[in-house]
Amino acid sequence: MKRKVVISLLLVVVMMMVFIAPASAHEGVGGDELAEAGDMLLIAMIFVLMTGLGVMWSWANGELKNPEAIKNQMLLDALLDEDGDELDKYALTEA
Repeated sequence: MKRKVVISLLLVVVMMMVFIAPASAHEGVGGDELAEAGDMLLIAMIFVLMTGLGVMWSWANGELKNPEAIKNQMLLDALLDEDGDELDKYALTEA
């Protein structure tokens, strides 16, 4: 768990440095628009890469096997009181 926190913090620091770099492109005189576009492309590619890695990581951990299970469990739990008894006043009836 501690390792994941350290990696997450390092990634946040790296992303902050990436966001700060394009801001310095406006400090020069003329011709910096192309440098800014290149930095924005780099940031966009990093976001796409991070998103892809996140999806692959969640797929490998089995988090995407049944995404509806949590919703169904919440709906079933909503029909129970704190003792686990069914709440008749919220029971669904079929037409």
